[in-house]
Parts: sequence; C-alpha cells; structure tokens
Amino acid sequence: MDNDQKSETLISLRAKAEIKLLPAVIETVRKVTRKYGMPKNFARDLELASEEACHNVIEHAYDDEEGYYVLEIRIEPGRFVVTVKDQGIPFNLKLLKEEKPHYLGIKLMKAKTDQINSRYLGKEGKVVELIKYLPANDIDDSISLDSIVSDETKPAEPENVSLRLMRPDETVSLARCIYRVYGYSYPHEDIYYPKKFASLIKSGLVKSCVAVNDSDEVVGHLGIFLETPEDKVGESALAAVDPRYRGQGLFPRMKKLMMKEAANHNLLGLYSRAVTAHIASQKSNVKMGSKLTGFIIAHSPPTAIFKKMEAEEDSYRRSVALFYVPVGVDREREVFIPQKHTEIMEKIYSHLEMERNLSYPLSLKVPLDPESQIYSHYLPEMGSVFLRVNKFGVNFVDELRLHMQEMLQKGVELIVIDLPLEDPATALLCPKIEELGFFFSGIMPEFLNGDALTLQYLNNVSFDPSKVAVYSDFGKEIFSYVVDQWEKTEQI
Repeated sequence: MDNDQKSETLISLRAKAEIKLLPAVIETVRKVTRKYGMPKNFARDLELASEEACHNVIEHAYDDEEGYYVLEIRIEPGRFVVTVKDQGIPFNLKLLKEEKPHYLGIKLMKAKTDQINSRYLGKEGKVVELIKYLPANDIDDSISLDSIVSDETKPAEPENVSLRLMRPDETVSLARCIYRVYGYSYPHEDIYYPKKFASLIKSGLVKSCVAVNDSDEVVGHLGIFLETPEDKVGESALAAVDPRYRGQGLFPRMKKLMMKEAANHNLLGLYSRAVTAHIASQKSNVKMGSKLTGFIIAHSPPTAIFKKMEAEEDSYRRSVALFYVPVGVDREREVFIPQKHTEIMEKIYSHLEMERNLSYPLSLKVPLDPESQIYSHYLPEMGSVFLRVNKFGVNFVDELRLHMQEMLQKGVELIVIDLPLEDPATALLCPKIEELGFFFSGIMPEFLNGDALTLQYLNNVSFDPSKVAVYSDFGKEIFSYVVDQWEKTEQI
C-alpha cells in the first residue's frame, strides 16, 4: 500500500436496494480496495462483510417499498473503512454489538472485519461502519533486538547529538529507541509497527522530532499527535530518551523545537500527560512553561514502565497529570462553569493566566440540537475509551448511558469524556453526567475548538492515591480534589 495516502473518501455511490445490483456494488469494493493496495485476502474479507451489510439493507430495510442506500469507501492511515447508510426501517443495531451474535450474517461481518461501528442518524436513517486494518510488520520483523547490547544504560561517549524533524523512513530506528526506554510496555502499540507509524507521519496526524547521534541513530523522540486534521491543539507525547543519552538535556531541546513546529502549523497549544510514577516528567513540563490543568487517575495499564528508572512496579493502573502550554496567540473566550466545580475551576483558570470570561448559567434550560455529536476513540490495548462531545442532543444523557453500557460490556476500565465549555449546556448537564458515575478530572484549553471540561469514569478499577507522585503544591491541591470526587463516586 502507498503509505503516502492521507485520510480521504475514495468513492461514494448510491444504489437502489435491489439484489440484482448487489454484485456490481461489491465488485466496486473489490476493485477500489485492491487498486489502493489492500492485500487480496484482506480485500476479500472486507468484500464479504460489505456484501452482508448491503444484503441486510436490501432484505430488511424497505419491505416492498422502493429504497436506496449509500456505500462509501474511505482510506485512513493503516486501514480501510466501508460505510453503508440507509433511511429504511430501523434495525436493532445492538445486534451488531453482541459479543456472541446469534445471526450468521452478523457473525460473518464480525469475523471478516477488525471493528464494526453502528449508529442511528435520526431522520437521516442509520449507518454501519466496517473497518479493516492493513497488515503491518511489527518491530521483530524489521530488526533484531539481540543487537541491542546488554549494557544499554552505559552512558555514551561524548558525541554530537542533533535535533531535526523525523523522516517516515526512520520508524525502525525509532522503534529500537522506544524498546530501550519502554521495552514492549508502551501502551500505544502503533509505535511497534514501523509501517503504521510511518503512515501516521505521512498523513499529518503525527509530527515528530528526533535526536540523532553521529551515526544517525535515533536516540530521542518527541511527537505531536492530532486526533483529526482540524484539531487546534496537539498532544505532546511519546517522549523518549535513550538511557545512554540521559542527562544531556535532550527533552527540553526537543520540546522547544516541537513548540515552534506546532506554532508553524497554526496550532494554539500543546497538551501532555505526564506520568506520576515519578516527578521527573512533571518537573520538566513546569520548567518548560506548561501549566497543570488536572489529573486522569488510573489512565494507563500497569505494564507501561520505564526501563532502568526508579519507579515502583505494581498492579495498579498508572495516573497522569495533565499539562498545557500555549504556542499561538491566546484568544479571549467565554466559558460556562458548572456550579459544583466553581472554586477549583477558577483556581485552574487563574493558574493558566489565559483570557477567559467565566460565566455561571442559572437557567435550567438551554437549546439543544436534535442529535448529539460524540466522537469516540476506543483503545482496547489500554482498556480505555476517550469521548469528545461536539454537540449536545436532546437525548444526550440517554445516548451516553447506552454508549457506556456498550463499552463496559467490552471490559473497558476507563472512560474519559471532554465537554465543550463554550456551550452552557455543559454547565447544566454536568450534574446529570456525574450521576452516571463520572467525576471531575480537569480542564483542557482549546481542545474542542474551545476549552473542554474533562470528566472520567472508572469501571471497578483499584486505585491507590499514595502510589501517585505529584511535583508541585498546586498539583497536590488539584490531585486532592480529583481524588475526593472519585471517592464520592465510590460511595454511591
């Protein structure tokens, strides 16, 4: 596959819901996916799943009425997506989400795809989304870890270490560096698949800085990750410095370079999630001018550890401290504060020193959209799902409850939801959301084309606050508040 492909729609066709037209529609799926580099066996799987999804519409959506459906094929970094949308008779979409489906057709769709998403679109009908990931060689297929010497923490001899933007052809060298730092424990698995990570770089969703030695070997890395091309803030993540090169000030140098790069791409700021197994990352963020805005407790699986660093190993999920640093011109904004969290949010905004007008809505009603817009990012390897609310619909709380049930059935341990603070509905609906078991985590400036209120939910997760190392007095105050909110949910 040509990894230079960015996220784009390859074809969209409207077909009459007739069985005699189905072979032509499925032939399109076969030709388009093969034309754009999907291996034959993978294309065949997606073809079969698409045929079943279309067949369901033809057989069940319109009865004896004349109807149409739309099939769309998208290519995204590392995967193909086929969507089938119709405006026929509502179908029980919950059947697609059953772990052990009873219907043969649904079993086939699940067996031939890596992920199925489905949702109702109100008056627009319903849509089924079929996702098939491309094969990607992992780190073991590309390099021999035996070549990583056993004295890997021995300081390197003095040499020049230069910084520059990363090239897509350096992902194998980066994977070696990540192994030296994390072993195979880093929670975001894409880093161990060089081809996948290269496609993310080429798509523009990842911008990376590397530190390289005299041999052009990657010995440090810091990336900016975007969820969508429209995001105005990026996550500063995947910070790694080869143990042999620690103590040379590489992290702050890489951070400065990426702040300039973010500004050059018209981003407004960078946020980061600093580990709390030790205070080093938090301390570095503070020194670089980042401001603490909250904590997500039990954020990552306990497997995510630093090799050869002082950090107690245990079975607890690891918490992170949220930081934000502006890189562009601050914009004056109005934000609506939930009454329950007024005091702590005022303190965080004062700490951020940003141009914000704080409002406290008193009305019990605000206009809501007919349909909610909720973006979901499910990370099964982390046992987590991250939700971003762009718009509140009239049935938002019920929609969120159903989404929670679906995620909890999959064994998700952590749900994080970001709510738009520029919408007064956030302040007024916050109590209803917290009744579902969510609790306050912090604020993320400019995260939703405006500031976001971050809440989280823990699903039967053991958490010990004494295991969390917090760097600053301000951080300790915020952490204490978050823990207090969590403890209140535990008492319900």
